[in-house]
Amino acid sequence: MKTSNDSFPRANRSTTSHRDPASPVAAPVSRSGHSRLAGPFVLLYTILAGVTAAAPAAQLPGGDPLSPLAKKLLSASPELLEKLQQGQSKGLIEILPVHLPVNPPGDCNHYGWPVATMVDDTIIVMHRRIPGHTSPKYSGWPNEKHSYGVVIRSVDGGKTWSEPYDLRMSMKPLDRYRGGLVPLSHRYKFDPENKSKQGYPIHLYNIGTTRDGAVVAINNHGVFRSDDAGKTWRHFSRALREDTFPGEIFSVGPKIIDHPEHGLMAFGNWFGPAGKPTTDRQKLVVLKSRDGGASWKDEEHDTGFSQFAPAALLHDGRFLFISRNEDKKDTHTQITWAPGQKTKAILSNLKPGLGTVDLSFNPVTQRLEVCRSNRDAMKLILWSMAPEDWETGQWRRECQLFACNGRFYKTADGFHPAAAVIDRKRGVQHIFLYSGHPDGPAGVFRMTRTLDTPKLAAFLNSQ
Repeated sequence: MKTSNDSFPRANRSTTSHRDPASPVAAPVSRSGHSRLAGPFVLLYTILAGVTAAAPAAQLPGGDPLSPLAKKLLSASPELLEKLQQGQSKGLIEILPVHLPVNPPGDCNHYGWPVATMVDDTIIVMHRRIPGHTSPKYSGWPNEKHSYGVVIRSVDGGKTWSEPYDLRMSMKPLDRYRGGLVPLSHRYKFDPENKSKQGYPIHLYNIGTTRDGAVVAINNHGVFRSDDAGKTWRHFSRALREDTFPGEIFSVGPKIIDHPEHGLMAFGNWFGPAGKPTTDRQKLVVLKSRDGGASWKDEEHDTGFSQFAPAALLHDGRFLFISRNEDKKDTHTQITWAPGQKTKAILSNLKPGLGTVDLSFNPVTQRLEVCRSNRDAMKLILWSMAPEDWETGQWRRECQLFACNGRFYKTADGFHPAAAVIDRKRGVQHIFLYSGHPDGPAGVFRMTRTLDTPKLAAFLNSQ
């Protein structure tokens, strides 16, 4: 068992930011204040207690009309944009920009792979800012703004956003450039001549809210924590570093869950040694931290298939996962697991299987829901299932939320809807996605939709 120890461009309608002189590292902050208490965990415990929520009228945040750049990056048909505008007027669904490469720093104009969490009324989003999804031969090369941890926050339900903050700025310079400018797991692509094994052996990213209202995020630069809803951040220098966490690269799923008995938990898979990425590992890897993210221990659980990027949900005392199946490639696989027990995996009817999903429990419909992208067709689809039907693996297709023109990885890129957040007070789910060109530019968007899924589906499925 390995252990790890440790005691730009403006966003649309950005709010004023400042640096707290009392803090050595301070991220931008919006004008409005915030309160304590982790909203997602209020929802979680309500669900576990079996309380059925009422269906409030959805409160869409709204925002400025889509700019020409936003429309270009979305690359949606005029008919779909008109349909979404109608949905917005009915209080059902809307899509608006969060962070676009308006004045990008050089080649780092691909803003993508967002994940999000909430602390009461504050939404925190983290995303990448890199040259592109493909080879640097086409997308360009990294520079000092190359980052896997840009955070942006909203205190008004997603209508306006703070200035972006690069989590690398909360790192000591020796940690920030440990082994080189490009993080360890991505040197094979963006710094192939660099053979250093130093750095943080992490691939991908996740985020979550703790039971005491803090935010913890893991990305290619290590582990970060905020105790004030994303205004300021600290980096755990030794956590998940190559000398304290030796072995293969750990590829992490999109959500961190704070369990009342087991502490912080992150889920993922081994990704091969540095410089030799692979997705053929048949283990569910669970990381646990009992000290708020400063140190972690890992454990492995056989799954019987090569799983990748598991989206996790704690429901009725057990963990449910939707994971990419790297053996079959054409379908997602469900995993059921509880601490002290073996995993159980079954194939689902969620096809094709490429792409990371969001898995949630809708407190209004009392159903499990999956938001997933069909990259082959560049479509975003919503599925649902009664919790008692989990063992069947059979999901009901509710509706298509979005689609763009182009071919994935050729002329179009997206959407990564993982780690969406449910705002129960406003009766909506915020799905954060990216869209654009695989070589850049690409931008981050917010799709907000009512929790009244039948009403939403009836509208989107109508002609």
